Amino acid sequence: MSLISGPGLHRLPSRQQLAADLRACHRQKDAATIAAIKYATEAEERQQELDAAGITISGLLLDLEEAQREIQSLRAALANATSVSDRPARAAVTETQPIPVVSTSPVWPLNEAHRRGYLK
Repeated sequence: MSLISGPGLHRLPSRQQLAADLRACHRQKDAATIAAIKYATEAEERQQELDAAGITISGLLLDLEEAQREIQSLRAALANATSVSDRPARAAVTETQPIPVVSTSPVWPLNEAHRRGYLK
């Protein structure tokens, strides 16, 4: 019989009843401790998985940024390769001279340059 429930609460429980209640409390405490350890271990494992995923995502973001910079560089190179300048080109460069920088301002798409008569 327990201290909390049952008839005869006006009587004091026997030593055996108190010992049984104490053992039940210890079993419940042990079960709760085991459950808490289990949940703490699982939480730690999930945190490690989350940390690993964060590292992976950081690496992927760096790869993405690098790819975006490369795309911008390639687009700029493509724009320079397909652009047409309205200024005449400089004289031919010899091997001993540095390559001159030719301004491409203003730049038109090929179809516009053809329409204006720059392409023959």
